[in-house]
Amino acid sequence: MFQIRNIYASWTGWCLVLGMISSAISVFPQRQSNVVFIMVDDMGWNDVSFHGSDQILTPNIDALAYQSVILQQYYSEAICTPARTALLTGKYPMRLGMHGQPLLNSEDRGIPLTERLLPSYMKELGYSTHLVGKWHVGMSREEYLPTSRGYDTHYGMRGGYVDYYTYNKVETWPSGRQMFGLDLYDDATPQDSEQRYIVDALTDKAVKIIRYHNSSQPLFLHITHNAPHAGNDGGALQPPLFSTVKHTHIANSNRRLFAEIVTHIDRSVGKVVRALAEKQILDDTIIIFASDNGAPTVGELRNWGVNLPFRGKKYTPWEGGVRVPAFIFHSTFRPRVWQGLMHISDWLPTLTAAAGGKVPTAIDGVNQWDPIVQDGESKRKEVLIALEDSSTNAWAAYRAGDYKIVVGNVTGVSNGYYGADFMINKRNPPDYYPALRSCDVARSFESMGMFLDFEEVRLMRRQATLKQEDPVRDTTPCLPTTTRGCLYNVRRDPSESHDLWARAGKIATLLTSRLRGLWASQRRRGPANLNAQADPANFNYVWSPWIIQPKDNNTRDVLRVKPLDKKQTENINFSLNFNQRKTGNKNTTVAAVINCDGTTGLRNFLCILKSVF
Repeated sequence: MFQIRNIYASWTGWCLVLGMISSAISVFPQRQSNVVFIMVDDMGWNDVSFHGSDQILTPNIDALAYQSVILQQYYSEAICTPARTALLTGKYPMRLGMHGQPLLNSEDRGIPLTERLLPSYMKELGYSTHLVGKWHVGMSREEYLPTSRGYDTHYGMRGGYVDYYTYNKVETWPSGRQMFGLDLYDDATPQDSEQRYIVDALTDKAVKIIRYHNSSQPLFLHITHNAPHAGNDGGALQPPLFSTVKHTHIANSNRRLFAEIVTHIDRSVGKVVRALAEKQILDDTIIIFASDNGAPTVGELRNWGVNLPFRGKKYTPWEGGVRVPAFIFHSTFRPRVWQGLMHISDWLPTLTAAAGGKVPTAIDGVNQWDPIVQDGESKRKEVLIALEDSSTNAWAAYRAGDYKIVVGNVTGVSNGYYGADFMINKRNPPDYYPALRSCDVARSFESMGMFLDFEEVRLMRRQATLKQEDPVRDTTPCLPTTTRGCLYNVRRDPSESHDLWARAGKIATLLTSRLRGLWASQRRRGPANLNAQADPANFNYVWSPWIIQPKDNNTRDVLRVKPLDKKQTENINFSLNFNQRKTGNKNTTVAAVINCDGTTGLRNFLCILKSVF
């Protein structure tokens, strides 16, 4: 019996060892996978159908999601420039002065040149690196541009948004001055002769890069659509021309036009996946899909996207502004809905680890590769969700565990629930499952022997549909002030409708203390450095870098054009003054009852927090 037990123990030990080896091989592939990162612009939680809505069908996006790990607790930033900064640097934007208001094309600012960006890490690991689409993290100097920051090529826009047909960006200063010009480049060449719908132009370029890629080298393809972001004031909603407007089941006319744009994005995703399949590299490609922030349902540059059941919209600290659709695919993943906490800054260390590189330190991003692959617990326990620190509004949102606080002055920010009337259908929408079965992505997977199991699809879709477990709804939604914040258990109360500040004072105190320490570490932006020399009229109506960095020891920058006369020159502050009066260790945006300096170590903080929970 003793000998039998030893044999059994020996076999058990070998099984454990083999299991560990097998797990290690699955987590760290022997060869580098290609990476295709698709980021859409201003798409809300309710603008994809894998979250449970049948109003706007997104069969290609959904079919890809159902073969992926859906990231149910994924946070981005509240607005464009900060989101892209966090993705590319692995750091909270407030550490680099890239938080708050997005960059204007005429603003001399960008991700600091001291920062190393994601494509640079991938390039060092042997990847061919390409950006197709929107940049929006610096364009005043050549040094800020994508091909100076790690991308081999860039085809797309350098600024925040463009007209879908003319590729022009119209920029209006607070003084009322307007500038306008082309913002579409193929590397350094303006695309004056481009005539395609912008979504098609970007898709065709991405497909071409895939088709002509040398498969002996791993590919990093970053596709950043400008859609469904609104266009210029003269055409906020710009669906494809020369086609009838469909989606006749949608009652709201503007929502119908928005649906046409989303449908075109969905087809773009299908074409990209089909190109990967035809290239025979789909089975060894990591594909990420995510929105940069929530939809601007109402207000400036609205696009009629919907974030419900979340509260708020783009550029707010509420879930509707920062919690967005996202998933990650690889053919070896077991499809599922992952509930781990994740932030957009996590992509840099996660993808670096997936590619076999050394994960950088001194960043805010967390390597989530193992938890995603193995369905483990998230390595992230906290996240600074958003921070705005201007003279008009100063607010921040922070989450630890299941709890989230919002503190500060949100006066004038959209703090309600928007878009319920846009979700009204006047007749039944199209059938969901036939559209899913016949889309490009489903057919591409079938060519690889991967078939959608519709029982599993139904299960994943139910799991990806938000559930409001907390039945209590405040009569008046909480609005934070400079002395009192709002506290929510967002896992049970994702709609942020039941404030716990008064009932869970100790949790509120702990979270506010930690947030205060993070807030104090920000790099202040200062006034926006707008310059009339950026006017595209100086460059034949093309948005171009207008500052040259001298190569000699002269520290003064050189303007590319002859100075305008004094009446034409305007160096003014943007509408928000980001200079704050320093108050020592005091921070007037947090609860006055908190008396701490925010220096408590994160480990101690989380231990205390866990004991409270």
